Amino acid sequence: MNVAADARAALLLVDLQRDFLAHPGLVPDAGTLTGNIARLLAAFRAAGLPVAHARTLVRADVDDRMPHWRRDNLWRCVEGTPGAAPPAELEARADEPILAKTFYSPFQNRSGHAGPRARVLVVAGVHAHACVRATVLDAYQRGYEVWVAADGVASYDPAHAALSRDHLEGRACRFLTMAEIARRLNLSLGDPAPGASPREPVHAGGGWRASGSGRVWRQHNPADHAELLYTVAIGDADDVDLAARRARERQRHWADEAADQGPARLRAWADALAGRRAAMVAALTREIGKPVADAEAEFDYALGLLAAAAGRAGARAPERIADGVEVMRRPLGVVGLITPWNNPLAIPVGKIAPALAYGNTVLWKPAPPGLGIVDHVLASLAEAGFPEDCVNVVIGDAETGQAVVRHADVAAISFTGSVAAGRAIAGLCALSGKPLQAELGGNNGVVIGACRDPARAAAELASAAFSFSGQRCTAPRRLIVTRDRYDDFLALFLARVGELRLGHPADPETRVGPLLSRQRRDEVLARVEAALSRGGELLRGGGIPAHAGQGCWLEPTVIAPADAGDAIVREESFGPVVVVLRADDFEAAVALCNDVEQGLVASLYSDDEDQLRHFSRHARAGILRINDAGRGIHPEAPFGGWKASGMGPPEHGRWDESFYCRPQAVYRAAPARPARQPEGAPWKN
Repeated sequence: MNVAADARAALLLVDLQRDFLAHPGLVPDAGTLTGNIARLLAAFRAAGLPVAHARTLVRADVDDRMPHWRRDNLWRCVEGTPGAAPPAELEARADEPILAKTFYSPFQNRSGHAGPRARVLVVAGVHAHACVRATVLDAYQRGYEVWVAADGVASYDPAHAALSRDHLEGRACRFLTMAEIARRLNLSLGDPAPGASPREPVHAGGGWRASGSGRVWRQHNPADHAELLYTVAIGDADDVDLAARRARERQRHWADEAADQGPARLRAWADALAGRRAAMVAALTREIGKPVADAEAEFDYALGLLAAAAGRAGARAPERIADGVEVMRRPLGVVGLITPWNNPLAIPVGKIAPALAYGNTVLWKPAPPGLGIVDHVLASLAEAGFPEDCVNVVIGDAETGQAVVRHADVAAISFTGSVAAGRAIAGLCALSGKPLQAELGGNNGVVIGACRDPARAAAELASAAFSFSGQRCTAPRRLIVTRDRYDDFLALFLARVGELRLGHPADPETRVGPLLSRQRRDEVLARVEAALSRGGELLRGGGIPAHAGQGCWLEPTVIAPADAGDAIVREESFGPVVVVLRADDFEAAVALCNDVEQGLVASLYSDDEDQLRHFSRHARAGILRINDAGRGIHPEAPFGGWKASGMGPPEHGRWDESFYCRPQAVYRAAPARPARQPEGAPWKN
């Protein structure tokens, strides 16, 4: 051991600076991360254990940026600027050293500081795939026993972060939750939710159970942030293990029961859900701010998906390929379902129903917002007569989701979420050879061609783009108009946007409600302001409406970006933001429609047959819309994105079988006939 152990443990915080925390796509988000680390920091200070802060500090006078920052002309964490400082709750005390670094590892800092004097070094901060990784390797080399706070690190590249964790763990460090670190060091993390009793996050064995993770999620009312709706504990790897084992034990029986009871159970589930319609619509409106009209549409879509799955459930005769050759379908086992907050009813129902129909059991990790919907789904399954543990639940965050993916009893993963999170899950699934079905983001383009009724097109697109404040993966986000029609169509579109009713989500007249949270609103607003700072033109909106009060509203915003390569065009905003692009001609418009990494929905408004043929042949998306932005997704049609928008087989209809079942070929010889014996001869064995 090369480290002098003056203390049993020390805490090293890495790059917790505003410029890094503001990076788009940080997983977990900056608010969650800093809240978690603040509790860990307070615990170390209360115990009198040493703390050090590693910070990237660039000196403008000598330009000591990393070479790739110079190449890309990036100025981040410049000494003395607000971006180089940490959030107030993570600021260093006078007796806590700041290790100023230029490159990745704080063990190569300007002052030559050797690092904290302790046997165990606890590391937290950003980014897990880069500076945290380099810090761990250098600390290991210097003789520390290294613990990484698993719920205290984040990355904007969660795929590489997950692979880095798999490489480092068991070699250079151990990844432990903050609760586990506190137990091992006899620290007190304090009350994560003062004044509130967190809801239990685990539903297994027919009831809710508590967790020991020590992490919580606070859900505020999107229409009134001052109102705390609930606090729920975040499940950890032990919770996932309990739920997965119970689901595995149930699946051995349900695989046989589903063949006979599956169709009736699913129809009964539809009836049970239908009886909860008013309560579930109200929960969608209150907990995630979904306007009533959108909540009603989601409820109807969920029932349609359930009916489609029920129609395919039950026993089916083997498929005959040839004489003596048959193919049977077999369930996978326990399927892990990871679902987002924006459609907390339809997306889970669309996954749970076919999973159960084909004889699987489910380990479901929903996002914490929309917990009331989770309660209704579980209660309705029980009312329908599904056996205990057919569907087990662990409420959680990205760390919980990765525990689901890693669990040995989980045979496959169906995920809906962001591109970045999906890639992280894909890496973990690849390591363990698990099938993955992933429906990811949609930066959807709409081409306006030779359309005879542009006013109708403008009205449909305004409604589709800004309903639920654009928090839908299928929402139109990029309008691409040929140069000869640009000005006229833009005027029509802006007028229709101006007519949209902003209001409380419970008001039936509301078309644009609040965003999920203040954090989501501020993230979207920051993207808009960054695009304008790069030369974009604000055509409408761009601010917080005067009546917002404590709510999380953002005005429907339309931007003409500086160019088609701007981040506001390339990245999915997932908010009430539409960009308008001008194309020289129709072929160039289709090329711009394809010119992003996502490919979920591509739309065309045109009555020209040549344009229709060209678009149908060349648009690169899993879903094409022709002169139609308002119709819902059909529950029997395949739902799946191309390019970065999807992995694995699509969802829904007859396509569900290709994911939730595995084929089994059976070769059967004809039974041998007994040899003919002479008349009167005895039979021989």
